[in-house]
Amino acid sequence: MRQRLSIAALIASAAIALAAGAALAKVPPVGGGGWATVTLDPGASAPTAGKATTVGFTLLQRGETPISQGTVIVEATGPDGQLLSFPARSEGKIGHWVAEMNLPRPGAWEWAVTMPDELPVLTHLPALTVTAPAEAPAATPGSTLPLILVLVAALAVGLLVVLRGGMRTIASRALQRP
Repeated sequence: MRQRLSIAALIASAAIALAAGAALAKVPPVGGGGWATVTLDPGASAPTAGKATTVGFTLLQRGETPISQGTVIVEATGPDGQLLSFPARSEGKIGHWVAEMNLPRPGAWEWAVTMPDELPVLTHLPALTVTAPAEAPAATPGSTLPLILVLVAALAVGLLVVLRGGMRTIASRALQRP
């Protein structure tokens, strides 16, 4: 009988310890309502590969209460499967966040706003279409710039010859006068 009591006491103690651990487990920092939604700022332009792009969004607990604290990350997955993470910072009105992203390749990037170890974010964001950087205009064959430079140089030399010749004429006439 004594042995049964010890096993029962051990089981009861383990159950109490598990219950206490569950009660002390981390609670989401925004309290009641364990999910959030994201609303992107309007008017954002398509990002360009290799250039920094700032993305702004509003983060709301249960779609209603602005969230202005916690760790917020923007994660982007490229067309080749590469996963990049960009930290977001609270900026402006309460609940507004911004992240500066630099996506290295053009194409369709899947992305999401996350709050690691805090709240699941339930908003599905549309894919980002990253454009290729604009090519620098190449020099076209038959460009007129070299021709213009040659003409200007020829005119300058001609003018110099004329002026020097004119100066010699004036000097020689001055010497011939009595």
